[in-house]
Amino acid sequence: MYARSKAIPYLSRIAALLVDLHYHLIFPAIRHTMPTRLSRLFSKEKEAEAEHKESQFKSPPSPGYGEPPPEYDAEHTIQPPDVTVGFSNLSLSNKNKDGFPSPDECTAHLKVLECFYRLRQKVGSTDGLFGITDSVVTESGVAIYDNASRLLAKLAEKRWAIFVSRAADRFEAWILALLPQAQMITIQELAAGAKSGRLLDRPANAPLQFSKNNMPPVDVLMVWHAYMLNPRAYLEDSIRYGRTSIWHTPFPWFAAASCINSETFDYEAGATAEPHFQEMTSLSWHNLDMAGPRVVNCPSCFSDNPAQWTTCPQKAPRVQIADHKMLSVALDDMLCSGSGFCDTYFDLTCISCKTSITHERLRAGKFCADVRKLFNKTVPMGGTVLGTEGLPGRFNGEVDTTYKHLSQTTNRLISCGLGASILNQPKLSGSGTNESMQGIREIVEKFTKDKTYMRKVRDSASPRMMRTEKIGIRRMMSRYWENHSSFALDLAGAVIRQESFVEKMHNIDWLHSPALPSTMRRLIVKYERFVSIMKNPRSMAVPTLDVDLAWHTHQLDPAGYMAYTVKHTRQFVDHDDKVAETRLNDAFAWTSKTYQKLYGEPYSECTCWYCEAVRESHTSAVSRLFNTTSASANDQLHSATQDPRKSVHISAHNAVRPTDESNSYQLSAGLKAEALEKQYQKACERARKKGKKEPRRDDYYYSDAWGYPVYIPAYSPYVGYVPYAPMYYPVTLGCMALGAGAAGNCCAGICGGGVAAGSCGGMGGDCAGGVAGGCGGPGGCGGPGGCGGSGGGGCGGGGGGCGGGGG
Repeated sequence: MYARSKAIPYLSRIAALLVDLHYHLIFPAIRHTMPTRLSRLFSKEKEAEAEHKESQFKSPPSPGYGEPPPEYDAEHTIQPPDVTVGFSNLSLSNKNKDGFPSPDECTAHLKVLECFYRLRQKVGSTDGLFGITDSVVTESGVAIYDNASRLLAKLAEKRWAIFVSRAADRFEAWILALLPQAQMITIQELAAGAKSGRLLDRPANAPLQFSKNNMPPVDVLMVWHAYMLNPRAYLEDSIRYGRTSIWHTPFPWFAAASCINSETFDYEAGATAEPHFQEMTSLSWHNLDMAGPRVVNCPSCFSDNPAQWTTCPQKAPRVQIADHKMLSVALDDMLCSGSGFCDTYFDLTCISCKTSITHERLRAGKFCADVRKLFNKTVPMGGTVLGTEGLPGRFNGEVDTTYKHLSQTTNRLISCGLGASILNQPKLSGSGTNESMQGIREIVEKFTKDKTYMRKVRDSASPRMMRTEKIGIRRMMSRYWENHSSFALDLAGAVIRQESFVEKMHNIDWLHSPALPSTMRRLIVKYERFVSIMKNPRSMAVPTLDVDLAWHTHQLDPAGYMAYTVKHTRQFVDHDDKVAETRLNDAFAWTSKTYQKLYGEPYSECTCWYCEAVRESHTSAVSRLFNTTSASANDQLHSATQDPRKSVHISAHNAVRPTDESNSYQLSAGLKAEALEKQYQKACERARKKGKKEPRRDDYYYSDAWGYPVYIPAYSPYVGYVPYAPMYYPVTLGCMALGAGAAGNCCAGICGGGVAAGSCGGMGGDCAGGVAGGCGGPGGCGGPGGCGGSGGGGCGGGGGGCGGGGG
């Protein structure tokens, strides 16, 4: 929480102190009163033990129970403060220039995030949801109060994974019904629009108007929110599918805030919203009311097949398992081995052609379907709409000169013979060359090595591809690895990658801070400075949590955000949600140093061990000797203690952990950790000399997202976010492949190691560069020399991972 100004009048300060006191003593009980069934699971012995401990801290009862209570003085009673006053009546009607976020919009965003947080808790803790019951743990004979948290978290994680997959499906149905007349763009229309600069002109029906009475359900709203936070993927799909009306539609802050109860944070849309959604989509309003199967189109014979959402409850242990470790293994086996659509090992036999339908076959089927669209309707392949600077050719006076190579060459690569070869491969009941992305990659490799064919594709005497042409092929492939949805990235994975940020906003709890308005104003100023730092063409800027809130809020006005970033940075800045951990750490250190140098203030106002080590690394002995502004500002941070879990340090929800067979990344990460350790020891030594406490250090990641504490081993705040049980998701979360030709990576000869991480080496780099993506700024994924693809832009799922996940 930001410190209040010393200029506050005396009486106002007393009032503020009273509010703080009430908040800390009374409100937590209110704030944490949310639907949960987990507390009922603990034994009576555990409850008795808790009551015994609590009684030790209670003051003894006053003597004489028969004495009458003191008289009630209604006139002088101090009324408790209204903890919702800061976000109940927001001014959200007036838009700033370029859609720049206002304090009230940031506050409304916090309100929306808290609604999502509580939705996740409620879904995860609903016993019996999707057939997943707590009884496999509570009736197992395991000492519940010792081990229940970890075991029940596994069940909660799987319920949420299924819920989010269903939500992504429901969002697709909603957006198709929202613009039923939209037509996919052709290559000719794309080229003409790129040349004229009129491609993103506002249509007559934009922006779409939302009110409390036509808002979508909360799960659909959550997916839309996560989708918009991948700006380039959102732009690519808006252009490719002819949905520029929705591109010009900002997130409906006023309607969304009006739908969320300020006390319970329940989502309560207007009276006509439910029938309106049902009429549009033919779906039930509530996600959990969808009782029917998921309809899956066979990629071989194109017939529709009913599929179960999950079959994992069928694998529940049939006998009691009293040993905790054995029960944990049995739960993993149960929750990982399902064959339903939301399960990792989805497998369905087509009722018509008897082909085995899997997630991998659906991804290959999506690629083949897009090849047919290219042949039959000249619709460009996925990933071939934008240049490396994120622009579709010309926009607002700026020209992305790489657009032509990324778009035209890549589509010609498919249309000149490669695509026909892929479609004409014999099908072998699910094991044909064109029935997996691995097999399709092999065919692409074969054709790109054919010099005669590449001369024809390039219409040149030279078969050698330019760097931008290689990027174009890699970005095209990224739209199909680990992603069989119709979008540029897997939307369920996009939702999961936002969860750590949502949880951190809940932990910090700015919503209930008396300083909420001033905090929002201050973080907007800090974000504006952050954008100026992103202008640097050779470095990647990494936000702190407060900056990231404003940044996210700005991205939720897509057209305004694009106009602003192009104007101030000469490119459409992506918010890459896949960045290698060590790259994120290095970039954060650079951002901290640059910010402190430009503005004389610490970038991260957190006193955790990591932020202290970063500040120590860029605060010189000379600046401390002469007591410069930056050194003094760093020392002032220690005037008040902070809880690192609730502090605004690095925002690392987009961090991922690369994997490679040579362990080169692990060795590099080890060296980074050693360097941080040395800086941390220096910070500790300096603190001891000044008689201050050493920076707090926690070697774990703590989460209570499921309603009870779970500790996940982690080394520092920049490590990649991984769900408690990532193996329960259809895509692998939190990692990405580095080896050339590895699963989820590029075709051999197109890119070298490191490209799956989401970048091509920054300014002037090549596809073999090891830059791991971009968090923001030209040097990152999408800047000059960057990859431009949303969701990382790499060849892994949804943009650069070995499995479409991410931090």
